[in-house]
Parts: sequence; structure tokens; C-alpha cells
Amino acid sequence: MKEGNTREEHDFNPKDFEPGRIHRIGKRHTMFGSDMTPAIALWNPKYPHNVGAAVRAASCFGAKAVIFSGNRIPTDGGDNKKYRLPREERMKGYHDVTIINDDYFFNRFDENVIPVAVEVRQNSESLPLFVHPEKPLYVFGPEDGSLPQTVLRHCQRFVVIPSKHCLNLGNAVNVILYDRIYKMGIISGDHIG
Repeated sequence: MKEGNTREEHDFNPKDFEPGRIHRIGKRHTMFGSDMTPAIALWNPKYPHNVGAAVRAASCFGAKAVIFSGNRIPTDGGDNKKYRLPREERMKGYHDVTIINDDYFFNRFDENVIPVAVEVRQNSESLPLFVHPEKPLYVFGPEDGSLPQTVLRHCQRFVVIPSKHCLNLGNAVNVILYDRIYKMGIISGDHIG
């Protein structure tokens, strides 16, 4: 991303999105129907390389959007030269993923989209037994914490990745998206989506 590629916050039509740019939008704007799924939501991520890895995973496995909340990942140039997301986010091949910095990602989708929290919780389904919804929004917590109650309240399903240790955020996105295409019988890159 070059300096100045971030858009100002305003009303958006999905057709206005420019590939490879981070967009910001107003709080109350519903933007997407269920045709923008599967999608990834990252709650307050800490490291740009994990957002980049999520974008790469989204492109590889057919997710349409990566939405990240918070302000720990700088999105504008200014005097801050660290605003640039890593190479994964900027590669030409990954421009099929819409990238949005937005604290209100649940507001962006219609009622047909099923928010799924990827979180260690007592009532979480184990990933090997999990049946993915047709129109999912997968919600991941930050690298240094869990999803807050205000986010969990919006989620209709909960899934946990069984592993000996916590996975890196970017790796967790890869595992969930791969599991989805594997279980849906999608094996050709032409059929991912």
C-alpha cells in the first residue's frame, strides 16, 4: 500500500471498494448481503503480519472479506511509517479480498449471515465435528486476549480448534478456512467460495 491509499470514513457502496486498500466506514451502514461470505472478522488484532496472513488465507480459501477492528494496526501513512501491512496484503493475487478496518462488523451483513466465534469456551464445538454454516462470518479474538462479551453476544455458533497450544492468529484463520473447504468437498481452486 502506498501512502494515502486509505479512504476517509463515509457512505460506501460495495462497488466502491478498491482492491488492496483498507477502507473505513460509518457505524450504521449495512453493506453486504450473504454473497460476501465466507468472511473473516479479526477483533482488535495486534500485529500487521497476522492481518496480512488472514488476507492471504482468505484469498487462498475463498473468503471474500477480512474485517479488522481496533486501532492497533495503523491504517494511514502520516508520520507513522509502520502503517504498511505486510507483503501478503499487498500482493496482486490477493486483491480479490475486501479489507476493512471497522469496529462494527456485525452491522455490515444481512440476517442470513451466521457469526461463528472461534474461541475456547465451554460450549464451543470441536472443529473436527463442526458443521460449517453456509454463510459464515468467522470471528477471531486478538493475539493477546479473548473475544469480549459484547462480541460473543452477537455470535450464533462457537468453535474451538483442538490443539496442544494456542495457534497464531494467522494460522487459526488458515485452519478454519481449510477445514471449511475440506468438509464441503471443495478441492479445486476454481470452486472455492
